[in-house]
Amino acid sequence: MLTFFPGLIIFNPLPNDAPRRSMQVRFQAPESYHGQKCRSRTHRKMVQFQNQRQKEIFEAVIRDYVRTGEPVGSKTLAERHGLGLSSASIRKVLSELETLGYLCQAHTSAGRTPTGQGLRAYVDQILNVDGLPAGTRASIDRALFSSEGDEGSIFSLLTRLLTELTNQMGLVMAPGHDRLRFRRIYFVRLAVRKVLAVLVTENGVIQNRLLAPAQDYTQDELNEVNVCLEDIAAPFTLDEIKSKLIVAMGVEKNRFEELYLRTVTLAGEAIKVAADSVGSDIFMDDEGRGRLLDHPDFQDVETMRSLFKAFENKRRLIELLNEVTDGGRVRVVFEPSGDRSDGLALVASPYDGGPNGAGALGVLGPRRLNYAEIVPVVDYAARVVSSLLAAKN
Repeated sequence: MLTFFPGLIIFNPLPNDAPRRSMQVRFQAPESYHGQKCRSRTHRKMVQFQNQRQKEIFEAVIRDYVRTGEPVGSKTLAERHGLGLSSASIRKVLSELETLGYLCQAHTSAGRTPTGQGLRAYVDQILNVDGLPAGTRASIDRALFSSEGDEGSIFSLLTRLLTELTNQMGLVMAPGHDRLRFRRIYFVRLAVRKVLAVLVTENGVIQNRLLAPAQDYTQDELNEVNVCLEDIAAPFTLDEIKSKLIVAMGVEKNRFEELYLRTVTLAGEAIKVAADSVGSDIFMDDEGRGRLLDHPDFQDVETMRSLFKAFENKRRLIELLNEVTDGGRVRVVFEPSGDRSDGLALVASPYDGGPNGAGALGVLGPRRLNYAEIVPVVDYAARVVSSLLAAKN
């Protein structure tokens, strides 16, 4: 099975209305260009740039590569960036950067592209991420705070907004099932190993879910579970069900151990099924998906196949976004797609979903994203939607 997004960059979150000049990074990515193996001359731990000239030229390479996706040559750099150096001098510095492991060259007559190590160095030592312009902040505020629908409507609006602001594909994950809170859960036997679970969320939404437990239960056994759950003060999460049952049983826990396991097993399965189908889903913007599929980096058949698998594998995306919610900061995750450098990149941030816990939102696009522009958009949108959901709750 194809594994997506194994490498990641981690950004510390932006303070409100304040620029961020540098960030801590953890990153791993492939070193290749468009299917042609492109290895740096050395493979070592990241080192510092040796002088300011190397930094300036490397930043110019990154800017051109992000814009065009093509290898960058010394003549182009000399003509386009006003570096005040001849092509020969720039070519010497490019060779030094290749020796450091920051650039690679598919063949001697080609320009150079950044390696995974080089991109890591760029983010860690060069990239400046400032606050959003006032106009962009106002657009996000106006769009989200004028919404009057339920959470699903807000999330759909947010995906469209992220797509419009970044020209990539916006996506939002609703809070995870392990943090969903319920007023009531009860079970009805339908047939052998078929149980109907009825769940009432904290907000009063009723969900009916069909379970197929490994063990067959009589209705009397299910009624005992129903009584146990009714005795727990609502609203509750699955973890709270476990802890409150232990307290309620007290010294008689051994006597009721089978009932405890039955209750926790059935409640856990019901909550997971309910969340997988409704509560912990990913909202993706259809227009953004079209833009991503039309991107020049994804026009070959193999890359397109990887993209479609990523879209189909929602569970994998949910796992990755759940990691973002646990990290509490903006992350950039890469899918290397073998030896290619034109894979997917996910820029994501957690948000506070109120009583239901944390969710995550982000942008999916090609590896050569303009991170300096996209990271603050994702970060600010997460802070705004957190405030909006807190006000609604």
